[in-house]
Amino acid sequence: MTRSKIGNLFVVGYQGVNPSDEFLRFIEEWQIGGVIVFARNIDRLENMTAAIKKIQEAAGREIFTAIDQEGGLVMRLLQDCSLFQSAMGLAATGDEKLIEASHAVMAKEMLALGLNWNLAPVLDINHPDNPGIGARSFGDTAENVARYGCAAIRGLQSQGVLACAKHFPGKGDARVDSHLTLPIIDQTREQLDKHGLFPFKQAIANDVGAIMTAHVFFPAYESTPNLPATLSRSVLTGLLRDELNFEGLLITDDLEMGAITEKFGIAEAASQSFAAGSDLLLICHQLEQQREAAEKIMAMVAADPAFGERLETSLTRIERARDRIKSGKFTCDNEYSNRSHQELIEITHDRSLRFLDFEAEMLQLKSNDEVVFVYPRISSLVQVEETHSDSGIAEIFGRSFKNPLLIQYDPKESSEKIIERVEQEAADYAKSRLIFMTYNAHIFEEQITAANSIVSGFKSGAAFALRNPYDLKLLKGFKTRAAAFSFRTPALHAILKALSGKTTPQKGPWPIDISQW
Repeated sequence: MTRSKIGNLFVVGYQGVNPSDEFLRFIEEWQIGGVIVFARNIDRLENMTAAIKKIQEAAGREIFTAIDQEGGLVMRLLQDCSLFQSAMGLAATGDEKLIEASHAVMAKEMLALGLNWNLAPVLDINHPDNPGIGARSFGDTAENVARYGCAAIRGLQSQGVLACAKHFPGKGDARVDSHLTLPIIDQTREQLDKHGLFPFKQAIANDVGAIMTAHVFFPAYESTPNLPATLSRSVLTGLLRDELNFEGLLITDDLEMGAITEKFGIAEAASQSFAAGSDLLLICHQLEQQREAAEKIMAMVAADPAFGERLETSLTRIERARDRIKSGKFTCDNEYSNRSHQELIEITHDRSLRFLDFEAEMLQLKSNDEVVFVYPRISSLVQVEETHSDSGIAEIFGRSFKNPLLIQYDPKESSEKIIERVEQEAADYAKSRLIFMTYNAHIFEEQITAANSIVSGFKSGAAFALRNPYDLKLLKGFKTRAAAFSFRTPALHAILKALSGKTTPQKGPWPIDISQW
């Protein structure tokens, strides 16, 4: 059994901007099938494309070059690339063609940088209590997630970039983050079939190239207690292959996540997932673990002819997927100008801004008006986001008004500290207008307590949810409330345009149910 066949099964990550010589030797020795790029690997885009070329050369052929470029909260390409709206923000536009166009542009930028596989879109149907999905989802109904998710898939694949529906069979109802521990979704098979599975069924019907597994335990599908779907033959082969007839690539979520490692070794998990039906095994961080997993799979294939047949089945699927991505204009030439895309980015963010309610006077602000901005320090709340740099809120809002008062808070700090800081710094601003921006305040409710307390001390106030929209339900002291679904620069500009009356406030459609708000 040659190592090159086994190496085809792995998509691996590396540390730093430049892949180490040891990593490149591993790629060459095993002829690894794919690489995943994170923000940690990118300082300048031309360095990233150079690194990808090195890895391709070491592999001796074109490989999968993957990235999580979802838009909104989860984007690895930021510098000099388009800042795409989140899935939930795009769903708020209600425009399938706009969503498809946005993802086609996303694919073009990826291909120009040497990336041929987007590990997106998220097809999980969000629940408000889910800490790791939120605005990464297209909404809270199966129909909308399927409709808009399939538009995203069509946009990506129209350019020759492989799309990946995740996380099968749907982890929107999880209440804990699988990066840290194993979620359990204890719903009946009938509930799951009608709800979480529906978007994946539609994605398969729309010829999605790949599907990613969920590190979630589903008792309805799997009888072994606490066995994640990623390691479950009944889920990956019985459900996905045999019942849903999916013939594309099946890739695991990162096998170094807590939902796996709290019970299984990474090499053990890789071998179990391969046996269960995965075609590609994703190990994002540690070279030692990547090597151990490859050795483990080679030993099991050598020991059992049945796994040899299983390997050939996956290799056939992998080659079919490689043929698909060859249709993309894979330039890797650093000609990635995104200037022509800015109008589309602006349109998506302007059209996605949603007002629950508003006072006209709050949306007619002038540059010389006294305004107090209370805004969050943008930080990563779940591991998939990596580390966020300063989003530039102070700079963007500060230069739009002549004498603004800018007060920053930490999303996780106590309401007492936030209130005290505002009362001290804004003591002379009682006749001013307050703009309070929240950051997952429905989970970190100290923000809600502070905001509702502070607003009574101002002439009027507006609240903007910069991340998930659920904050607005709890902000009872504000007569102007809106969701931006993102904290990126284009979302901030959309807020500014609304505040100054340059755009008309839109109350619908909403991507989630607000009927009880």
